[in-house]
Amino acid sequence: MTKLLLFLITFTGVLLFPAGCQPQMQAPSTEQTKEKRLPSSQTVCAFYVNGRGEGSSFSSFAENRGAIDELSPLWYRLQGDGTMQEDVDSEALVLAKESNTKVIPLIALAGNRSREVLINPAARKAAVENIIQLVRDNSFDGVNIDLEIIRSEGMDYTEYQEGLTTFLSELRGELPQNKRLDVCVLPPVKPPSHLAEIYDLQEIAKTADRVVMMAYDYSHSDTEPGPVAPLWWVEENIEYIIKMGLPSEKLSLGIATYGYDWLPGGGAVARGNVEIKRIIELYRAQVNWDEEKQGPVIHYSDPEVGEREIWFENTASINQKLELVKKYHLAGCSFWRLGFEDEDLWDEVGKAIK
Repeated sequence: MTKLLLFLITFTGVLLFPAGCQPQMQAPSTEQTKEKRLPSSQTVCAFYVNGRGEGSSFSSFAENRGAIDELSPLWYRLQGDGTMQEDVDSEALVLAKESNTKVIPLIALAGNRSREVLINPAARKAAVENIIQLVRDNSFDGVNIDLEIIRSEGMDYTEYQEGLTTFLSELRGELPQNKRLDVCVLPPVKPPSHLAEIYDLQEIAKTADRVVMMAYDYSHSDTEPGPVAPLWWVEENIEYIIKMGLPSEKLSLGIATYGYDWLPGGGAVARGNVEIKRIIELYRAQVNWDEEKQGPVIHYSDPEVGEREIWFENTASINQKLELVKKYHLAGCSFWRLGFEDEDLWDEVGKAIK
């Protein structure tokens, strides 16, 4: 998967792509899937959100799992007392195991109030125990700690930053050595303005096996219209986090497969690329490339609302990010999220870093 805002994309996913029952897909055999996956020193991870139908993570995973090395599904939400809300997609888990795709589920906060788990020692202890148990019970390959807090103006988050550092240290101490500990962090340079900076990157670098930098939401629904992930910003953050002491082979670059559709007068609606493509076709909109911001933008006229514009990530802008993955010899990339992407993305990923 930034962000609780992107969790809002998750929780409102049914509005973007209505879920519904569909006939069970016949999955390719393990042998077929293995043949499609090419060996690579750089890992392709995809974030997974439950649901069915067009634009769903499940449909995309069933079709493209041969191109995906790791799946990080949003199946667990951490409560303030250390207990866990659970919503495992068992069918997706079976597909992953059949194709030898590593499963490293996201552990997310259930909401802003759940941040108390970071500063309550008893709750932290319970959280660690519950995470260890779910890894054992499901034979997961590790966990991805994606704890994000919506920022409140004027609030000091030092205590929560220290609590997160302690929590990760305690979790690493209990997690079997053959299980990976991933941590999602905000970009340190000009981070998304709506999220609290609770990440001590130098301490996290010592504890985590992999750090996923969520390099998106430079512009979002609370800002002026603009690019989701301008190239200069992404590269500046990669350089910063490596100079800070994180080995490049520990860093996975988070890449967006969505955009924001701005309304006249401000505010924006988050849309996956599948839906953006439909808008382009419906309004016969022209996709323009902004040379200064190095990203695609669409202007169109909605008869019911007025003039609108969409900034998003397409194959061309994503390819630029993949070049950075190669240039800086990163661990790989992590896409938010599976099902939002253009249909040709996986072929491009294969050409770029496979």
